Amino acid sequence: MRKIFKLGLPVAMQSILFAIFAMILARIVGRWGALPIAVQSVGAQIEALSWMTASGFATALGAFVGQNFGAAKWERIYKGFLITVGLSSVVGFIVGILFVGFGQQVFGIFIPEPDAIQMGGKYLEILGYSQIFMCMEIATSGAFNGIGRTMPPSIIGITLTGMRIPLALVLALGTSLGLLGVWWSLSLTSILKGIILFVWFYRLATKHPDNLAMQGRPLQFIRLIPNRIRQQFLGIKTK
Repeated sequence: MRKIFKLGLPVAMQSILFAIFAMILARIVGRWGALPIAVQSVGAQIEALSWMTASGFATALGAFVGQNFGAAKWERIYKGFLITVGLSSVVGFIVGILFVGFGQQVFGIFIPEPDAIQMGGKYLEILGYSQIFMCMEIATSGAFNGIGRTMPPSIIGITLTGMRIPLALVLALGTSLGLLGVWWSLSLTSILKGIILFVWFYRLATKHPDNLAMQGRPLQFIRLIPNRIRQQFLGIKTK
């Protein structure tokens, strides 16, 4: 029971504080009227294209990592982590391109009003730049959960999500960005969360003594290729 509480509390606190931070940011956005609040709400739902997909990858990675963590197979953890983050990043890249290049068209599917489409297109464009990193963050959180370390994603998530509030105030009220400054605070902090979490787990996995992939560094990236393909096309066989 104590172990479950220890693992679940950081995640629960992150979810609770995320909701509180979101309400505070909505209040800041409310300075510009009701339309921006509606745009941000709908835009966040459209973002589910990437974060729900990444959450699915994170769930699968968490199960895969947990299985191999129990067997002390850190080479498989390392390989599965990089492949899953790579797949999630591809999803984030595609959605990011869609948001940046066709934000207004995408938003217009849900709200037909011209003012909302113009503002919503700008929201999706700004958030589009962070989609890859958001997917990296979500997928990496699954890897941390798989090894029973729920604290690192929660620490990074709570800290940088909380930083959105002062950053939004500075960018929105202290610069010429105005409302766009609030949305840039969302995008910038997502980028930071993705980078920090990925580097944290990557260093943890590569420095682990049971990670056989890192004992032969010249072959570490070749090891990411399935054995059958390595043998057939490269003539390389690894354990």
